[in-house]
Amino acid sequence: MHDFPPPRIEGRPALVDPSGLQRRLIAILQASPAPTICVAQERQDDGDQMVAGAALLLRIRNRVTAFQRLGMQSGDVLVSGAVGVERVEDALACIVGGFAYWPAAEQQRLGDGPLVTDSASALVWLRSPPAHEAAGESMFHQPPAALPIRMTVALHDAMQPGGRQIRVLAGTTSGSPPFAVNAQTIARLGSTLRRRLGIKRQSVRFCAAPAESAVGVLLDLLPGIAARQVMVVPSELSPGTDTIMRAIVRYHPDSMTLTVAQAHAFAQTTLDHEVRTAFRNTALLIADTHPIPRDLRAHFAALTSRLDVAYILPEAGDAYLV
Repeated sequence: MHDFPPPRIEGRPALVDPSGLQRRLIAILQASPAPTICVAQERQDDGDQMVAGAALLLRIRNRVTAFQRLGMQSGDVLVSGAVGVERVEDALACIVGGFAYWPAAEQQRLGDGPLVTDSASALVWLRSPPAHEAAGESMFHQPPAALPIRMTVALHDAMQPGGRQIRVLAGTTSGSPPFAVNAQTIARLGSTLRRRLGIKRQSVRFCAAPAESAVGVLLDLLPGIAARQVMVVPSELSPGTDTIMRAIVRYHPDSMTLTVAQAHAFAQTTLDHEVRTAFRNTALLIADTHPIPRDLRAHFAALTSRLDVAYILPEAGDAYLV
């Protein structure tokens, strides 16, 4: 690692927006004066943190400016394990600023293998959230800290299929490299999923999928933003069954996404009457990088108002509803 940005060639090509993703995102947030993000606190007697779309846009712009002052350029990768509002801000700031967002709790494997020596190559920036972020707080007045390191050859090769407009690096499992998702795919994915899932505008969505997973990035945040939903974001990276059940009872979400592992754990838990009643009005999407068992589908089809299934294909950098 370096204590300062490694030498590099300045003047990388300016950000272009051929897909209209940046423009569309800004328009959605500007048109959302109502609360857009709600950070779920662990205890029910704690007050939730509500952030409106217009305020979120201001935070995002401030964050992009802070990243650029650190030395980040278009195409650089931001590795962030932030939670709550900080998670959403980092993800959207990367889209607006032209960076690649990689939600990752594990950072040890970043330095494995040979490094790219080309001084024009993109850098990887390790996000260092201060202590207050662990509680889901957001202090956008304080510039986020990030440490730049050289990109590994393995990560560089994994990003190549995504082209020059990469905005997200999505993980599959802890032992495999992430796959790249470009701006064109994100622009199509969010609006397509919203329409096909039948998500209503301003409805409540609990972002239950693990933040560092491909499901959490592609099938949790994107449909919610495209539909201008009020997204309840937990203050933990990987919500467990107890957290999900508390959120269902407390917020009565209209929609939610689970991975196969989460769905299995949920199916093996005894649900009380209050959870069953609230869950009956929730539209559930089960998604993963491998097939969803039929018995799992049948179990949740009987519990929820609507069940959808999606597959994520890392080799294509895309997600598909079935």
